[in-house]
Amino acid sequence: MSTKVKWYNDPQMVGSFLLFLPPVGIYGVYKSETIAPKWKRLTYGTVVLVLILFELVN
Repeated sequence: MSTKVKWYNDPQMVGSFLLFLPPVGIYGVYKSETIAPKWKRLTYGTVVLVLILFELVN
């Protein structure tokens, strides 16, 4: 009997979602148990930076 790996614990899947469906990818980073905390902080920081830049441009 094989164990089923959740999609958010597969870093490659989460990375793909970050590129093609960012809201789903961000949720995957939040839920993941295998992604290191430094990469989670980097992802959150990048999202915040992009949102701030969008606000400044608008």
